[in-house]
Amino acid sequence: PKFEEKNINTTLKIFPKDLKILADPDLIDQVLINLLLNAIDAVAEGKSRKSGPKITIVASVNLNNRITIEIADNGPGIKHDKLDKIFMPFFTSKTKGSGIGLSLSRQIMQMHKGSISVRSKQDEGAIFTMIF
Repeated sequence: PKFEEKNINTTLKIFPKDLKILADPDLIDQVLINLLLNAIDAVAEGKSRKSGPKITIVASVNLNNRITIEIADNGPGIKHDKLDKIFMPFFTSKTKGSGIGLSLSRQIMQMHKGSISVRSKQDEGAIFTMIF
């Protein structure tokens, strides 16, 4: 509902179509919800974007035969000086929030023998990658 409410163009791609992940669905839901809520907040910030707010989710198998889920947004991006801090407990750049979401997401991914990382370009957005 938040995507429609905020008029966010959302794209979901899954390759192959029958892709399956062996993981705790409740915990991975938590990670995905956190990343998507962060992406919604990010695209809501970027008002000058020509193409409108956009979030893309791509699930696939990478070259190392590991499953990846990428969540990309076209928000303002994460400032370079904050990139190395965003996974630290209680770090937040938002006025609301505890700063625990990304730290918890990283712990959940590590529990699944996976990882979570981020790439970002100022004024172009951010891409969070979950690797299983």
